[in-house]
Amino acid sequence: MIRLPGLDDRSSAARVGAVARLALPPLVLLFEALEAPHAAPDLWFGEPLLGLLIAYAIVSAIYVFTTSRDVPLAPFAVGDTLLLALLVVAEGGAVTDLRYMLFVPVLVAVLSGPRLTLGISALSVAAFVAASLAHPDFGDEVGWRLLAVHSLDIAARAGLAVVVAVLLTRRSERIRELADSRRSLVTQALTAEARARRELSYVLHDELVQQLLCAQQDLKEARRGRPEYLDRAQAALGSAVGQLRHEIFQLHPHLLETAGLEAALEAVGAQQARAGGEPPLIAVAPDATGVDDELLFSLGRELLTNAARHAAAEHVKLTVERAGDRIELRCRDDGRGIDPEARSAALGDGHLGLAACTERVEAIGGSLEIVTAPGGGTEVRASIPDGRRASAEPASNAAEAPAKPLARLAPARGPG
Repeated sequence: MIRLPGLDDRSSAARVGAVARLALPPLVLLFEALEAPHAAPDLWFGEPLLGLLIAYAIVSAIYVFTTSRDVPLAPFAVGDTLLLALLVVAEGGAVTDLRYMLFVPVLVAVLSGPRLTLGISALSVAAFVAASLAHPDFGDEVGWRLLAVHSLDIAARAGLAVVVAVLLTRRSERIRELADSRRSLVTQALTAEARARRELSYVLHDELVQQLLCAQQDLKEARRGRPEYLDRAQAALGSAVGQLRHEIFQLHPHLLETAGLEAALEAVGAQQARAGGEPPLIAVAPDATGVDDELLFSLGRELLTNAARHAAAEHVKLTVERAGDRIELRCRDDGRGIDPEARSAALGDGHLGLAACTERVEAIGGSLEIVTAPGGGTEVRASIPDGRRASAEPASNAAEAPAKPLARLAPARGPG
């Protein structure tokens, strides 16, 4: 069932149908008022049937809008179609303009999906054919050719409604999948944030605070006439400062603002080298830097960290370059590759670095592709639109806007 804004339960489509049903009697009266003078006279049960339709519309609307139960649309759609078919018989058969009203239940059925829409569409065509054949004028003044033309017209409209229902259903399913994915990602992101805060708290308490306490104790011993403790205190303070700088860099890369994207990525590579790996090869084209440096750095840092920490790669190469109006980042390593099941498990455990970067890349119209095989290394290719060009176009349009009225007024000034 399609979920549209304001239509969030099973009774919603039935309520829309009730409103449409209330509009049917005025439409019938309008069609009768616009009938041609030479039209065939109505059959005897036309007016009682119209009264029945009015009573049915009122009672069904009261029921649908007052009941606390879920109300399916299908029984009402079938009843609407049959009542309208009887009105078609009473108002002239195949030649009456009331045949267009058979499309109303089909339109309402679109809200419940393609299956019901197809069923009501077939019922509408069959009901119109049966109503046309049941009219006394069929065979004398109305022939098979006219019946076929009008039947095909109703079938074509109904087929279009089925196509719309299918498209709306697919769109609704896609929106639901995206919403579920977003909800899962947000939940896991909150969990990952809490874990990161907890890990930072442990680092500050178990390492930095302990080193500072040791340095404080060594300084006390040095004051008591034991100068050898000064070297220990100085070493402890140096280690604490280095650890603190590392954590600050992880929180916010100030080097990115001061020295640029390539220097910031090289600093990340230097950290991996200090951890025992070979420094990665990093190349950033000068014309590829700009307003998207923060996103490119986050993605590059994540890829370099994954290559060193999880892939056990010996050689890593990361490049950032321009390709037309897009910026491309590529990271290639010779590590163990990524197992799809392991990647899904990592996402479920709250390791959202690469998933979050993918979301950010796709949010600005970019794409991220991972080419990997177990034991065959990994290559990640990310492509994003150039943010400088996107921001420059509105600015140029705004700068050109005041000049357009002047260009239009220039010919009115005349020569001289």
